[in-house]
Amino acid sequence: MDKKFIYLNTTIIVLIILVFIFGDYFSPIEMKFQYWWNTKNFEWEILVMIFIVSPILSAVISLKKIKHLNYKIKISRVLFFINSLIVLFLVFQFTKFYLNTKTELTKRENELIEIAKKDIKEDNVTYKFAGGLKLPLFTKENENKIDSIQKKYGVKYVNTGCVVDLTEIQAQEKYKETVKPYLDKRNGKNWENIMETEIETLK
Repeated sequence: MDKKFIYLNTTIIVLIILVFIFGDYFSPIEMKFQYWWNTKNFEWEILVMIFIVSPILSAVISLKKIKHLNYKIKISRVLFFINSLIVLFLVFQFTKFYLNTKTELTKRENELIEIAKKDIKEDNVTYKFAGGLKLPLFTKENENKIDSIQKKYGVKYVNTGCVVDLTEIQAQEKYKETVKPYLDKRNGKNWENIMETEIETLK
């Protein structure tokens, strides 16, 4: 068997595994890398299927006579060719994913910038966050007082539920960037700390 193609096949198999596992991290969405979560939750069966079908297909194709090459050499070369196509396909898929996500993110960021400008004019800035079910940490009376305190500083906090949309979370940063200068000018420096201190006194 051609040693050069043994090395090439080993290299490209490792490349397939790396692209398959880490491809999602080449994304416009900022994600903290968590190796265990990523390797635990992606579809291992697809990767296993690739490494089963690829050699079988190579063996079948290599049955055809190709010049003067013997069967083992043909398998190694055909396998390299097939695996190279798989790498190209994976790269294409992740590139497509990146571009689609980037387009979606940019569109949502622009929408939130316009919403932020409108909220500034109405003095009604709304911070949205995903936090699951809201627990009754305060009495109804204190919750009303908290709302009044936040209203005094021109902000409102809305819990959007337990569904986490990474695109939406990152797009919300544009909203915050847009309203921050306005709130700082409106309320003065360290207004968030002052507001939190007022809320803490209600506990």
